[in-house]
Amino acid sequence: MKRRQCILICLAAAALALSAVAEPMTENWPQFRGAARDGMSHETGLLAEWPEGGPTELWRHPLGEGYSAVSVAGGKLYSMYAGEYQIEGLEATIEMEGDDEGMEIVAEPTPVEYAAAFDAESGEEIWSTVIGEKLDTEFGNGPRSTPAVDDDTVYVLGSKGDLAALAITGGEIRWSVKLTETFGSRQPGWGFSGSVLVDGDLLIVEGGGPEGKSFAGLDKASGEVRWTTGEAPQGAGYNSPQAIDMGGERRYLYIAGGQLRAIDHDGNEVFSHPFQAFESHGMPIYVAPDRFFASGVGGDNQGAVMVRVTGSGEEAKVEELWKAPFMRNHFSSSLYHGGHIYGFDNSTFKCISAETGEQKWAKRGLGKGSLIYADGNLVVLSDRGKLLLVEATSEAYNEKGSVQALGGKCWTAPTLAGGKLYLRSHTEMVSYDVAAGGKS
Repeated sequence: MKRRQCILICLAAAALALSAVAEPMTENWPQFRGAARDGMSHETGLLAEWPEGGPTELWRHPLGEGYSAVSVAGGKLYSMYAGEYQIEGLEATIEMEGDDEGMEIVAEPTPVEYAAAFDAESGEEIWSTVIGEKLDTEFGNGPRSTPAVDDDTVYVLGSKGDLAALAITGGEIRWSVKLTETFGSRQPGWGFSGSVLVDGDLLIVEGGGPEGKSFAGLDKASGEVRWTTGEAPQGAGYNSPQAIDMGGERRYLYIAGGQLRAIDHDGNEVFSHPFQAFESHGMPIYVAPDRFFASGVGGDNQGAVMVRVTGSGEEAKVEELWKAPFMRNHFSSSLYHGGHIYGFDNSTFKCISAETGEQKWAKRGLGKGSLIYADGNLVVLSDRGKLLLVEATSEAYNEKGSVQALGGKCWTAPTLAGGKLYLRSHTEMVSYDVAAGGKS
């Protein structure tokens, strides 16, 4: 039976997990954009081309509104969605005169956001937990952030700033904080959207607060704030952090406050570089050993930039290698493979050289889509639900199969684990088998 845990509206929430680099043939995708948060799968043995009509569909289920992607760990899926909560048996009798005397009044359902676990084989919901109030906007309702699974805990973030740690076995709340109260921040226009990062004993989250409270490191076991860092006059944005190893040291990379930034495990700034994009949803890309790619829409640095960083802290030197007015990531992040960057330049799918920024090819007609890399190919989902397999080559756009997987608005990137794709639209979730051997 489903288990619904209710907490006072405006609790808990958001995304992320295991920061270790993915291993070949992994069956987990435990956080936003995969194990290393770079959109790269290390699985092999996948279909090199799709048959006519696309890969085999395994199951399909309606889902409450939201843009939260699907995380996978231990044979379970984790995501978030909006719905209604009705407190069972809650009713009141009021004294009224005349014919209405003694009338029973039943409480109206409350619009809320849920974190939930699903069975990976069937898609059936296992448990769900109320995280906080539902966000309504003109461009789509519900949660934006992706859960992060770490050992026996899943970390979730609601769109109104409710951050919580839940038990993976039943969804019980272990601790919760509200970002707006803890960091003195305000809710962003499109809601809190960043997916939190679990790294070692830390939970890295964008607090969005003033006076050095832009980003924060929390104790993942208790939710206690360890440190805060950075200034972001506009408040919280829509960017998610990434953990990288740079020069043998752990760093956390993100865009906030009009800057491309990196900090260390204690929240000290390693380097920063101006990047005044109006919105930076797309995560920066680390091109080892010393280059960094950033992209966004609007602002003085509209488009993309590649920089080289030497040194750190007060000794850091940032050199701008190239800047381009294109490859403007909006809703989704680009990825790096084989010396090239693949991603969406607003509503055009493109490949550019990481070395020079030169455009190699472009493909229109997919809208503001999203993508991941797997086994030599790109798995691409258009913003209207067309799923495609595209060769990961800079030579030319080479499509190797497609299927109309979903309808409606699709602003959520695909997930791949154990030879199976997990996709969602604003209101539906579906799974496809893409293993070369087919369903076992």
